[in-house]
Amino acid sequence: MNKVNILFFGFIVEKVGVSSMQLEAGKSLREAIEEVGCNDISPLLVAVNQVQENDMSVLLHAGDEVAIMPPFSGG
Repeated sequence: MNKVNILFFGFIVEKVGVSSMQLEAGKSLREAIEEVGCNDISPLLVAVNQVQENDMSVLLHAGDEVAIMPPFSGG
């Protein structure tokens, strides 16, 4: 299986219409975010395999899990 699992959280689920999807591996994180339609959300929190990632040029490999989240706020 040459897929990457993409998980969405918060209002992003409503924006994209699903809570998860799969994409072909081999894309950069930036390309994946654009493909799922989240490139217009700023700020955006992204984690790859449960580790926050700020480098959007990271290449995604088969079996990776990407979480796309709105920023968290608390108090």
